[in-house]
Amino acid sequence: MRRFLLSTTLVLMAACLPLHHTGQPRRFIGVNCFDLARYADRADDIFAHLATNGVRVVRFWAFQKYCGPTGTNFARFDQIIAAGKHHGIQLLPVLENHWKHCTYNAGLEWKPPAWYDTGWRTEKFGGAPLTYRDYLHAIVRHFQNEPQILAWQLVNEPEIEPDTPASFATLRRFTRDVSRELKQADPYHPVSLGLLGLGQPATTGQQFRQLHNLPGIDLVTAHDHGYMNEPLAGKDWPLVENSLYADLLDARALRKPFIVTEAGIAIEWVNGDRVKRAELFRAKLRAFFAAGGTGYILWNYEPEPDTNYGFGPTDPVLPMLRQMAAELSL
Repeated sequence: MRRFLLSTTLVLMAACLPLHHTGQPRRFIGVNCFDLARYADRADDIFAHLATNGVRVVRFWAFQKYCGPTGTNFARFDQIIAAGKHHGIQLLPVLENHWKHCTYNAGLEWKPPAWYDTGWRTEKFGGAPLTYRDYLHAIVRHFQNEPQILAWQLVNEPEIEPDTPASFATLRRFTRDVSRELKQADPYHPVSLGLLGLGQPATTGQQFRQLHNLPGIDLVTAHDHGYMNEPLAGKDWPLVENSLYADLLDARALRKPFIVTEAGIAIEWVNGDRVKRAELFRAKLRAFFAAGGTGYILWNYEPEPDTNYGFGPTDPVLPMLRQMAAELSL
């Protein structure tokens, strides 16, 4: 395993993803399955089904909430990695959530500014067994030799209110310091930040590019939410700032791969028409890859669908993904 990683370290650091024969980062289609750790015992069956439908990457919550009373029981994640290896699916683990969901939250709706300032180093937030820093070191060292991990993501949708220069400075310092810590613990895997990327506080305008223009951040990522009828939101806007297209242009300027790590369309937005939703996603995939995007990860695969954004094993989204993978030769 160590031999594999050493032989591919230069490729990962240069392109952040395995290279296609053209010399460009290999493109892929993926899905989120945020609660995958809860289904770890079924991961083999889940991945078998996803793999037959063109899915090559799964993004999921890898929070310490899933790791027992010590915060270091990685048995569920080990099962997920093993299943991914069996079915040729790579994983994009997310280490923490800005929002309260599925993590230790101290009864708050989101992470406060103080957490991004010093709390991530010093505070066992919300009664967590470990600080974020200690958890980060533990999990990335556990998996540092694992080629099934595509990349690490630091936080899901980080932002800091109010939208001031001081807030941006705090978020940029957090990004710089945490990515540096992660690279020290695991020098082999690419790192992404996890921004929503549509103009959230402390990430607006040129701040988005500056947050990704750090040596420890290898991938530019954003989310495609809120514009279901626009295949590439922002491309035809008079002002493209704070749009998905603006984020793609920033990635191009930084010469880093661009990945949409969430793309959601609520079923209620299409009046329950799942075929229509699949076709809207098809248009987004075509526009994204035509514009030079690297990876597009839909939100959210649910083995037992129970959210407005979820799609399950029989949803028309999955055969559409299989067709698109063939069309794009992914």
